[in-house]
Amino acid sequence: MSNAAATSTSTAQDEAPQRAKWSTIFILCSMWAGLVVTENISANLLPTTIRSFTENAFIIGLIIALNPLFGFIANPLVGVLSDKIWTPIGRRGFFLVTCAPIVGFCLVFVPQAASLIQLLILVTTYQFFQDVLWGSDHPLLADLIPPSMRTIVAGMMLMSAQATGFVFSRYGMGFVLEAFGDEVLYAIGGMCQIAMVSLPALFLNEKKVTPKDRPPLTIKRYVKDFLGDPILRRFGGLGFTQYLFQNILQGFFVLFVIDTLLVSRGEFGRIWSWMPALNFFLAIPIGIIAEKYLPKQIALICGYCSMLMCCVLGWFAQDASDLLPVFLFFGMGQLVSGVCQKAYLTEFIPRDIIGQISGAYNICMALGRTVATAGGGFVIMLFDNNYRVIFPLAFVFGLISIYLVWGIKDVRFAERKASRTSTPSA
Repeated sequence: MSNAAATSTSTAQDEAPQRAKWSTIFILCSMWAGLVVTENISANLLPTTIRSFTENAFIIGLIIALNPLFGFIANPLVGVLSDKIWTPIGRRGFFLVTCAPIVGFCLVFVPQAASLIQLLILVTTYQFFQDVLWGSDHPLLADLIPPSMRTIVAGMMLMSAQATGFVFSRYGMGFVLEAFGDEVLYAIGGMCQIAMVSLPALFLNEKKVTPKDRPPLTIKRYVKDFLGDPILRRFGGLGFTQYLFQNILQGFFVLFVIDTLLVSRGEFGRIWSWMPALNFFLAIPIGIIAEKYLPKQIALICGYCSMLMCCVLGWFAQDASDLLPVFLFFGMGQLVSGVCQKAYLTEFIPRDIIGQISGAYNICMALGRTVATAGGGFVIMLFDNNYRVIFPLAFVFGLISIYLVWGIKDVRFAERKASRTSTPSA
């Protein structure tokens, strides 16, 4: 690990709060769960809405790619601004309170779109502000939670997300969608943005952070602060490949099931719901294991291997009876990476520029997600809309992710292991 990275780790840990309040953890869990409701809509409902206007996989992929594409603008902008501003409801909370209702309003009207252009306007608006909201997630984790608790709290946040994912899949897509139609499910998603994101964010109780004496922020310094550190640079590459790996699968799962395997949306939702149901019980144990018993790079490799197994099983899937293990292996890998990666990244970032560095990392993540959906849609189109090709495509980037994460050593774990095995001097 470089001296710069070691200094960043030390600075981030020294300035972090010593303990987290349960009320803060509850708000973070609610916020994360609410945002994931919209992500479920984007991944599992929006593609079929777009498909009602066009069956071209490339066009579908381009529209789905609007979400990560806006990450290039929204995430870094919010990161820098939220480091510098202060409002009566905090610095990150301001964006959560103001943007979530806009997302909710657009979701309500998506199923009312009468043309592809109207749909595109609504999707563009809500995806932009959804990316603004995501620009506050791991900066808040670093602002409000001490390093020793971040992996476990990330597990708790993901547990809450799995609960909402289960309800959305099992009862939203498996019952509400079939009984009442798309309109009601979109409306429920819109209301969740206000009830689970905007209102709880009013009570985050953020604290002011004293800025360091740093030179003025320029584009050159913005790039150097991130890419100049070899560990953060490796995280940037990992952010690109992991999210490319993950979103090639997630972005087209529902269309693979409906178009290639000829399974209904309701049946897809019922089978998919077993994934968040299992992960609900595993999120916190995985957080504890990753914090106390495994170096985080090894935990992440295990997660990527789980998604590689999903690719193998998905390639050979023939009908609905083959889908459950595909989804479970994907969900396990996604859970492990969600618990570990962002919490791990925050250990290498000085606290006063958490938003800035997180925004730079999110550019890499957004690039991966954009290439996954737009590029994935193009490749699918080349193969005559055969969505099965997502599995070998994703497999390649899974292997690259394993290579990249292997070089990011868990310094805190090594220090704890050394302290346990060292013999006290006489």
